[in-house]
Amino acid sequence: MIVSHRKLKQLLLTTLVGFSSLTFADMPERIGLKVPVHDANGNIDHKIEHRLAPEIYSQSPFTSQSSVLVSKAPAAGSTAAASNPISYHSGSIMNGVSKVVLIWYGNWNQTNKTDTPAGQQIIRDAIYGLSVQNAAYNYAGITTGYASNLGSFTQTGGTYVTQASSAVINEFTQAVSTTYGGKTLTDASVFSLVKAYAGSGDANAIYLVLSSSDIAESSGFLTKYCGWHTYGSTGSNLIKYGFIGNPNKSLSACSVQSTSPNGNAAVDAMISVIAHELVETVTDPLLNAWYNSVGSENSDMCAWTFGSQTKLTSSGAYWNVSLPTSGGQTRNFLLQRQLGVKDSKCYINATGPVQ
Repeated sequence: MIVSHRKLKQLLLTTLVGFSSLTFADMPERIGLKVPVHDANGNIDHKIEHRLAPEIYSQSPFTSQSSVLVSKAPAAGSTAAASNPISYHSGSIMNGVSKVVLIWYGNWNQTNKTDTPAGQQIIRDAIYGLSVQNAAYNYAGITTGYASNLGSFTQTGGTYVTQASSAVINEFTQAVSTTYGGKTLTDASVFSLVKAYAGSGDANAIYLVLSSSDIAESSGFLTKYCGWHTYGSTGSNLIKYGFIGNPNKSLSACSVQSTSPNGNAAVDAMISVIAHELVETVTDPLLNAWYNSVGSENSDMCAWTFGSQTKLTSSGAYWNVSLPTSGGQTRNFLLQRQLGVKDSKCYINATGPVQ
């Protein structure tokens, strides 16, 4: 039997997945459109993970986490062009986001000062703020189509990304349930949660499962990653979705500071990861559009760098982006930079631009 080069690569990928914990981002060359599947342990064969914060590797058993996290300012990062820039691989991008669907899993009504209704509101405000097309709040160009200084993330035919979030936010709450693995989610149960609330699915929406801090994710939350995104088939639609957990149990794994501009360090850490995943989802929704030769997407290229314009609050929290809320106020956030496709440099703000 003659096996085509493309099918041979698919067979090799299947074999590798069976004997390792490789994700699609680990592969030097991605395969074309291949709907993710789950193995016997519920792990997705390919998803794009947000790597752990560098601060977790500097922890000392003789030093408290808090003292390490507040001992230095967040890394500004390089202003040089990336040595291995991302490029277009013929796949589809999302040129608009119809809505962001939040699926709150676990207990978000606790007394631990992080898994709270107030914490949920901070996340809502951030997602709304990232959708506002206003130059004054232009985080890395994601609300203006990447069109000015950052260049355009396009696809064949000239369509380009116009937003990475939406002012339309739909929400669902799911208490801990054995249906989804109780307090330990798997990749498969994350997708089951998404399908349970997506119905027939909306190909132009982004679905996010946001777990409370007492929930584990068996494929490596807080030990391998802070969040991830991928896609899956629901009915006739390919839906884009991701997982981001509250990292309060091991804050240094997914944060660079133990305080925050909004008084909820773990939730603010989630928001930095959420922004990262939203931008990657719209520029590489089916994992076959914008990435580089080692599988890194645009947000990956600038992960855990925060630019030269960070500011310090009176409480000792750093921030670098101010975003509007639906109520007419603003909130400050510490968000990781994003890669400009025009020059392969990292930016926090496309108005200027500011690195």
